[in-house]
Amino acid sequence: MSESEPRAGGGLPAAAVPADAPASPRGGTPPIPPTAEDPPTVAERQPGDAGHPGRRRRRSALLWTPVLLVLIAGLLAAGAALHDLSAGSPGENSVDVGFARDMSEHHAQAVQMAMIEFDRGADPTSRSVAQDIALTQQREIGVMSAWLSDWGRTQTASGAPMRWMGGTGDANHDMAGMDMGGAAATAAPSTSPDDTARMPGMATPAQLRRLASSNAHDLDVQFLTLMINHHRGGLAMAQYAAEHGEQDRTRDLARAMVLNQSIEIEQMQQDLVRLGAPRV
Repeated sequence: MSESEPRAGGGLPAAAVPADAPASPRGGTPPIPPTAEDPPTVAERQPGDAGHPGRRRRRSALLWTPVLLVLIAGLLAAGAALHDLSAGSPGENSVDVGFARDMSEHHAQAVQMAMIEFDRGADPTSRSVAQDIALTQQREIGVMSAWLSDWGRTQTASGAPMRWMGGTGDANHDMAGMDMGGAAATAAPSTSPDDTARMPGMATPAQLRRLASSNAHDLDVQFLTLMINHHRGGLAMAQYAAEHGEQDRTRDLARAMVLNQSIEIEQMQQDLVRLGAPRV
């Protein structure tokens, strides 16, 4: 009998069945071998099979997730700035511009006093407070400087300060109408420039010279006293900006200043008592 003729029992010719074909169930139809176009079955997939479409989709999603998170975070962070841009830049005489200019100058003196205390103070806690104030307020100066640049405004104004708060430009006069818990004592009315503060809470030139020439315990007490008054003057400015600023960024930063400086005032009051000095 030739191989092309059917065998007894009606089976397929031997050449029609591949040698490696799996055995068919008893009485069933032989399985159809997979073609190149058929996807592998579950049993045939190997761990780590990068060729599986579902695995490729999952891997692609994992790769894109960090990118999407960064994009979402960036969009959220830019939300307030976009809102401010849509409102336009604040005017030359606005609360926002005046606050950024005057508070930057106010902060600069706080940094100056804090660095004196940090360099030569005797009390570790007071020196630590001074370091925190210097770092925080220097960073805020940078933020407000960037605002002024974005708004196309100069960093300083030629006129007297405090006009944006409805002030007269005379620190002694303006402080008399502000409730700063004793800060007005730092700038009593005087005809001498050495005894006149430029803005509420700021130390006078004479006070700065005394601070710079002090050391140890005396420096600690002077620093805490001057900085408490300085913070109170800054609080009055920040509270006004938080209520009357045009832009979200101005109001947000002003509110943060009110919170931070209020906490620091209470800490410095406690430090004064601990050092044997009266509260301011």
